[in-house]
Parts: sequence; C-alpha cells; structure tokens
Amino acid sequence: MRASIVLIAVVALFAGVGPPDAHAQTMPVFGPKQYTRTAGPPQTFTEHFSHCGTQACQLVIVNGNANGAGRVSSASVSLNGVQIVGPSDFNQNVGRIVIPVGLTDDDTLAITLASGVAGSLTVTVECATSPVDLSAGAPGDSLFDSATLLTALPIVNDGTATAQNVTAKAIVLTGGTLSSPNLPVSLGSIPPDGSVVVNSTFSGAFAAVTAHSLTVSGTYAVGAATYCFALTADFTIPPAAPGSAPLHQVSVPSNRVIGGGFPPGPPDMDDDVNGSGWTVPLAPFVAGVPTATPTVVNAIPDVSPSTPSLTLAPATPLGAPLPIVVAINRGIAPFASAGETNCGDPLAVCAEPSGATTAEGVIWATANWSAAWSTDGGSTFHPVDPHTVFPLTTIDFCCDQIVQYVPSIDRFVWLLQGNLLPGYHLAVASPADIATYGGLAWTYWNLTTGLFNHSGWFDYPDLAFGDTYLYLSWNAGPQFCKNKDCGHQVARIPLAQLQAGGTIVIGYTDPNDAPMAWGAHLTQNSSDAAYWAGHKDSTHLRVFSMKDSEDTYSWHDVPVASSQTFSYSSVTPDGLDWMGKLTSFPAGAVVGATRNFNGLWFAWSAAADGTFSQPHIEMVTLNAFSYELMQQVQIWSDNYAFAYPALSTNACTGEVGLSLEFGGNGHYENHAVGIWGDYAIYGTTRSNLGTDRYGDYVTIRPAPPTAANPGNLFAAFGFGYGATIPGITRPATEVRYILFGRPASFCLIP
Repeated sequence: MRASIVLIAVVALFAGVGPPDAHAQTMPVFGPKQYTRTAGPPQTFTEHFSHCGTQACQLVIVNGNANGAGRVSSASVSLNGVQIVGPSDFNQNVGRIVIPVGLTDDDTLAITLASGVAGSLTVTVECATSPVDLSAGAPGDSLFDSATLLTALPIVNDGTATAQNVTAKAIVLTGGTLSSPNLPVSLGSIPPDGSVVVNSTFSGAFAAVTAHSLTVSGTYAVGAATYCFALTADFTIPPAAPGSAPLHQVSVPSNRVIGGGFPPGPPDMDDDVNGSGWTVPLAPFVAGVPTATPTVVNAIPDVSPSTPSLTLAPATPLGAPLPIVVAINRGIAPFASAGETNCGDPLAVCAEPSGATTAEGVIWATANWSAAWSTDGGSTFHPVDPHTVFPLTTIDFCCDQIVQYVPSIDRFVWLLQGNLLPGYHLAVASPADIATYGGLAWTYWNLTTGLFNHSGWFDYPDLAFGDTYLYLSWNAGPQFCKNKDCGHQVARIPLAQLQAGGTIVIGYTDPNDAPMAWGAHLTQNSSDAAYWAGHKDSTHLRVFSMKDSEDTYSWHDVPVASSQTFSYSSVTPDGLDWMGKLTSFPAGAVVGATRNFNGLWFAWSAAADGTFSQPHIEMVTLNAFSYELMQQVQIWSDNYAFAYPALSTNACTGEVGLSLEFGGNGHYENHAVGIWGDYAIYGTTRSNLGTDRYGDYVTIRPAPPTAANPGNLFAAFGFGYGATIPGITRPATEVRYILFGRPASFCLIP
C-alpha cells in the first residue's frame, strides 16, 4: 500500500509536466551544486530554493567527474518529499540522469549519498527560458505634492514572443505606500518590441532630489506556461519648481579643415541609440477645450526654382483661407538613401532632414548620414560625405545632424553627432566658403562628452540662435538610456566667438535638472533667451529658460490639459505602423517650439484618446514673461494621424509655420507644411511604401528676407518614402526642400 501511495505521488508530481523542448534554452533555478560522499553512515543534504512560474523544468544529476571517475553506486534525490531517483538508478555506468519535474513556489531538495567514499553527485534544477524578455524602461516621476508621488514605468518586451496576460501583482517604492492602482493589475499583452506603462500613485513624505527604487513584479504567459518577472528602476525626484541653477563653463579651442578626404570611422549603427529617457507620469485627468476645426490635407505638386511660384487657397472647414505661396518643392537627389535601414532595422527610414538657406540662395542641407550644398537656390544639389570631412580624432560621425544659418554673422552652423567616439563636431562656414570649397572648408570644435562633465552618450541634438548666442541641446545619458542618469542638456556660445573662429566659451546646464525634457527641441526665433520644455506629468509642462543677460537657467511648472503621450499607432496601406518607434522615442517630447512676439509656442505628438480618434499634435502658447497658459490647441483629423511637429515664426506676420508628418487610416506616411490658423496643411511628398520607423524630426526655418520676399517665406525640409532609384531595385528616401509662406504683399505696411 505504501509503494502504491508513493507511485501516485510521483505521477501527480509529473502530471502535465514535460521536459524543456530539445531546442529550448534553459537556465538553472538551483545549482549546479556538488555533493561528495564522506566516511560514515549515509549522508543527506537538504536544500531549499524558490521558483516562480509553470514552465517546463528538469532535474539534472551528473554522477562523478567527466572522465567517469568518482561515481556513486547508491543514492537518492527527493523533491518536496517525493523521491525522484533512487538507489536502483545509480551504478558505475550511469554518468548523467535528466528527469522532468514540476516545481512549486518554494521547493526542497534532499540528496542522500550511500555508496563508497569520495563519490560525488552534481545536482542542477533548470527550467526553460522564456522567449519573452521583459525589462524596465525609463521611469518618470512627479512630486504632485509633498505627500503624493506619481510614477510611470514602462515594461518593455525585448524578446521574440508575445507576453500574454501580463499581470502586475506587486508595486513597491522605497519610502512610499501604494495608493493606486488596486492590485493585481491586468496589463494585457506585450508583443515583441512593444511596451506597456504601469502608472502608480504613492503616499509618503517625499522631497525633491531624493533617490528611490521602484519595483514592479508579476506574471505573464507564453502559451500554457506561466513565467514571473520582477523589474526595478532607480530614479531621483527632479528639483522643485520654480527653481534655478548656475551655468557651468568650459573653453574649447578651434580647428580648421579644408578639402576633406579623411578616412571614415567604423560604422556601428546596429543598435537603437534613441532610447527612452523619461516616461510621462499620469496625473488626475484635466479636461481641455478641443480645437473645434479639424485640419485638412492638400497636396503640393513639384515646384522648381526656375518656375513661377504657386499660390494655393483651397477650401478649408472655415472657407477660403489666407493664400499660401510655394516657391520651391523639389527633391534633393543626393539624399536618395538617407536614413534607410537605420539602427539595424531593415524597414526603418530615419532621414531626419535639416538645413538652412541664405538670401542669395546658398543652401546647406543634411539628412542623417548625408549632406549636400546648393548655390542656385536649390536647382541643383552637390553631395558631401560627412564621414570624411573631419579627421577621426576625438569624435567620429554617426547620424544626427542639425543646420542653421545665422545672418548676423553670415555663417552656416553644422552640428554632427559622434558614434563610437561620442560628442559633437560643431562647425561653421561662410556661404562664400561653401561655394568656393564645395562644402569642405570649416572651422570646427570638438565637443566631447567629457568637456561637459559627462561620461556617457549625447544624442538627438538641436540648434537655435538669438541676437547674442548660439544655443545647442542634446539628450545626455548612458548610450542605451533606460533607467537612470538620463537628462537633457542645453548650452550656449557667443555668436561673435563663432564668427571669429578661435577659442569659444560654452555655458551649459546640468542635464540632471531636466530629465523630463528628454527629447526636447529648442525654441526657435527667440532673440534674447533659450527656452525648452518637457512634461513633468500629463497635466504639467516644465518650462526652462536661459536668458542672455544672466549666467543662470531657471524652470517653472505650467498647468495644461491632459494629453496621452504613450501607445502611438498609425498603420499604412501595406500594414506597417509608421509610428512604431514613436511610443519609445521621442514619444511626447516637446519637439516643436518657437517664439512670436511675447508668446512661447510648444508642440508635441499626442496619441489617440477618448477625444481624438487619431494621433494628433497638441500645441500650447505661453506668456514669455509670466509663463501663463494663453491657449491649448490641436492639429487633428479623423482621417489622418499627425506627428513630429517643427515650428518657426514668420518674420512678416508673426504667424507660426508648421513642418510635420502625417499618414495612416489608409494613407502612407508623408511630410507636410502649413501655417497655424489656416486649419490646412500641404503634403510635399508622395510616399507609396510603408515603414515601421518614420522620424525622428523634420525642419522649418525662416527664409532670410530678399527684395522679392522680405521675410514672408519659410524654408522647410521633410521626406517621404517609395520612389525607386533608377537601376536599383530597392526603394528610395525622398527628401524635399520646400520654400513656402504668405505672399510678399503681407509684408507691406499700408
């Protein structure tokens, strides 16, 4: 009867349990640990270990050494009181035993050795590894009040299978007590490369600039198997607002290069360096007043510099708008492959165009790893390889490039991001040098990360300028920033020093003061200060300023209406989600910013929500002196998704110009331009292929005034995808240069 009971127990232990698939990876949950027989009565070793999940597991016993010596002939191993192997399973010819086992949350092994002295067993319990690989993304946190802390933690699936029925069963914060959500929390499924955000509220005695750890643990399923996870993110609560801090300073000597032809650095773009550095915490919902008028989309045909300008005034929901003049809309031929297959993704198209023009028609344009120049207003463009313009010394070249033209010093400013040698090349050249040397003569400065007291990585740069300074910005953090030490840094350099071409003195901020500004771009067209902003939480913008007259920078919190800055999606006709990358980066970063008169305009991509059926653009206007919210508006449509806004200000009218991307809902991704208030945008490209990454920025600048167009035009750079390159079967990037705005008559004062 006893033997019968034991047999039933063994059958129950193994019921529904099979060994890990022969091709599956396994990992030990106990051991390997060796047990050696010594003299005396039989020895029993007892071990306790914990395990979570129901995946297939197995007990692995190695008898003796690899050469067959030291084996035992009598032993037994029990799991949770049930004998798995006994004396009859061992002899000098048995070297390895593998048996499937079922585990509980807390398990006990008993190993008994009864044979001759010096024999040994090595015991391991191993389980099948999950094809899902969950990790913690970059957290966000907001000190809502001294007793309430909001947190947001993305759970990212870096694996190859979908995590099903993801459930958070515990959410723990050092120094805090969970107020919401109620546990357990069902998080749904997370596909490969997907993510979901766990939003939590904690009570406690919290203070700014204090460190905390947030841990979310729970379970998920893959097929019939259940797995467990426990993810921890460390963070520091940001400084309180309002606040300020002194600028740091560093001096950097200049270099001069003419002719290029340097060997390029080694390519290293297999990984995605545009990681998330901040997740916007979810605050209690604040309703806004949605913009009543949707934005319609019209198309612009090709317009070359040699043809007459095109004047458009199509009907909009408000009737006939103010006319739009298009002087140029043409492709930049040297950029036909810009940004394709970036970051190791064969479907990615990250052209990231930037550029600027002079009043005389000299243009310097870039697109990810490409550059080109024109001296005839864009009729022809000549390619330049950015990899070979500068010597490979302290900084090489990777990808992101930003261009400005500063009329007051008659210089193009070119910022190029480093790669294996992180940092930036900051270069300046006169339009005359561009024309004379074909874009190969520059005065430049090596801006290594160490100059800014930073040992990590710089990414996603931007440039702006005022009357006195050039402003620069970038994300600063570890190369694959996910959990901590991620922030946004802004610097300034006197324009006069750039024009002189000697040593420059750079004032710069501490990126740890601005983690919520991760991915932000600088405010354009601000004459006497730099401004930038980020989401402290879903109902507060933190606005930063660096005034020319001060050696400090400051920040203020501004209440805004709620918007969704996670879970973006917009599918093209061929089934690709052109917003696939947007959820992780740049997400809701404030990438559009400009100043007109006393108004600061900030814009960001927002996901679909209960008010807007498609992803859209949120835009606010603040008083530049009091930071009071003047308006919050949206660029939206039920027929299209809108994202990646760039803003600039019309020199004649003060109107805000738009450069943005749109698509989805039966439409391919495309670039468009427009002017806010018309409720109409104008598509400049004609994509016919989808992509799973379409970004990460487009550009708009004021076109310098000329006799014919005295400040009424914008210069924009955008891109589409789909036209084929003659003789090559693969598709091509369609980068466009667009010169558009109001008619010149709008500049005339009656």
